[in-house]
Amino acid sequence: MASTSKSEFTIKSQADSDKLQAQLAAGAIVVDSGRRRPFYFDGRFLTADDLTADQDYIRSRQSDLAQAIGAGVVRGLMVGLGAQAASNSPTLVIEPGIGITPSGDIVTIDSAQTITVAALPQAAQLDAQLGVKVLPAASSINRSGLFVLALRAIEFSANPTAAYPTTLDGQRTVRDGDIIEATALTLIPYPDRAGVENANAKRSRVAREVFFDRQAAGVLTDALPLAMVCLEGGALRWLDVYMVRREVGAESTLAAGLAQRPRALLEAWLKQHQDHMDDIETSAVQAGFAAVRQFETLPPVGPLPASTLRFETQLGRLTLLQSYFPPLVDCDFAFIPSDELAALVQESLALPAIDLRAADADLDHLSVLIVAPVTRQQLEAHKRTLQTVVTPVKAASAGLISKRSPLESLLRIGQPELLIRPLAPTNLSPDVLAQAWQSAIDAARTAANTAMGGRGMFWYVRKRQLPYTAEISSATLRLAGSAAAIDTEVNVRAQLDGVLPRLTSIGARMPTLARAELSNVLAAPRLAVSTSAANKVFATSDLLRRSVFSALSERADLRKDEGLLHDDVLDIARQFGDPRLGEGFDALVAAASDATRADLQTEEVVKAVADSGVAPLLDRAIRVLPVLRHADFALQVRDAAKSADSTSRLKALAGLRVEPT
Repeated sequence: MASTSKSEFTIKSQADSDKLQAQLAAGAIVVDSGRRRPFYFDGRFLTADDLTADQDYIRSRQSDLAQAIGAGVVRGLMVGLGAQAASNSPTLVIEPGIGITPSGDIVTIDSAQTITVAALPQAAQLDAQLGVKVLPAASSINRSGLFVLALRAIEFSANPTAAYPTTLDGQRTVRDGDIIEATALTLIPYPDRAGVENANAKRSRVAREVFFDRQAAGVLTDALPLAMVCLEGGALRWLDVYMVRREVGAESTLAAGLAQRPRALLEAWLKQHQDHMDDIETSAVQAGFAAVRQFETLPPVGPLPASTLRFETQLGRLTLLQSYFPPLVDCDFAFIPSDELAALVQESLALPAIDLRAADADLDHLSVLIVAPVTRQQLEAHKRTLQTVVTPVKAASAGLISKRSPLESLLRIGQPELLIRPLAPTNLSPDVLAQAWQSAIDAARTAANTAMGGRGMFWYVRKRQLPYTAEISSATLRLAGSAAAIDTEVNVRAQLDGVLPRLTSIGARMPTLARAELSNVLAAPRLAVSTSAANKVFATSDLLRRSVFSALSERADLRKDEGLLHDDVLDIARQFGDPRLGEGFDALVAAASDATRADLQTEEVVKAVADSGVAPLLDRAIRVLPVLRHADFALQVRDAAKSADSTSRLKALAGLRVEPT
């Protein structure tokens, strides 16, 4: 076989033909039945079929190239509502643009088109209107259901011209001389399996099918979908563009990653969700509604009505509540810079979607962050007045027991009157921090309503569930250095606190491993003797050290003659092993007045707190307390430590329920 190029060869002999047939039979060469073009040479008689085959070959290759690019809209072709959209004869406006059908055909609209829905043929009727086949007449005036507005590439012959005879006795005729390519607008019925739903419920269900379940939209392979419409008796109930509209390459699988959904599909979902939210009545947005009433699923990030956040008094405190997400969902609120919102949305699109109809176990492990964009100047002001720009949000459902904190549950059991009336006035100052949060969120809501014509929106973001926190809350610090030096340091500390004889007695009945672990705990740097301890002015490290001695002595009394075990020492080490232990007491002393600070550092108060056995819990309670309440809490700790029932009152401050004696 003589080759004319790297990819072409010519059969010049029977031997070449035999070799070709052998390779075809063996499957080494595969013939593409759809790729055949005329072989031109001098002296060949050309017919119309030859030239048509040449055109078909070029069009087929162009179709392959278009399919490689991907189906979708190249530019333009946006669908909007016309001036008569609210009438019984609604109109649609389609912008000029160009697109590619899934089969690789090019569809083009050169100028904006305004067309009534009643004039749009269905896909099955389009061929009949073009004269391809005859169908019974069907009325489109009372059309109802879901339809996909799509573009189809069609062609027809036109411009008659003379045809000369091909025989000696033939007659001249007239035939169309041109083939005109065009784009037809058509409606394709969407398979509606639940016809009893109202229009809004249909929209939510189809969004779930298209975006969450990723079902096919039911369009033909030779049509480019532009929008989905819902018709009832010929009247337009809603128009949703992004339900089916995709940009070129939307379904490309070339993008690297592990996402189950193409990014273009997620971007279309976000735009569709925004359009759906825009179509909800303003009165409903201003009143606030639960997401499950309007949607079945949510994209991982999107807008939500700002009115779904509100403050109410619960257990005597202003509490931020949300009514948008199901009660089982954990929610936080945060202020973010407005110029970072776009980047946050882009990053969050890769997260899983939110199924509002998921099982309770799945919703219980879902976390959402609600954000309000503000200027950077406002953000800095919030950091100064609010101490932090992130705060927890509780569900508005009052009966949700599983999401209550232990302290809240105990208060509801022990003080049921808090459910129906606020706390009686006490010596505590008003919750200034909660009021500051309320003012800040109200200001952000007002700004959003002003900018959006009374339809103020915040944004929600599904939070990542990253295992970046340690499962074990504390660990004992292993000390290095001379063992003799460590023993000496422990003895010095015990001697200063007056517990050396007691410590020696306890250690004599302990196993060797338990004594080593005890020395490791008592010699920790956070229990060092302060420089002011000699003057009877005790610091946090002195308080914690005495608390460890107190816990050790109490455990030894329970064991009696048996002596402390290794597990006992490990349990005490875990109680005092929090790396942040002491930060709460330091903050309390710093916020207290001079007189209160002096009382907190006295022998009487330090001994009462240490002997109560709740020093670690009390320190943790102070750390989660708003900074503005530290001064008042310092007064409560001092008064409780000086009272006759100091242990009970300190336990109550630490959040423990005290059983009546």
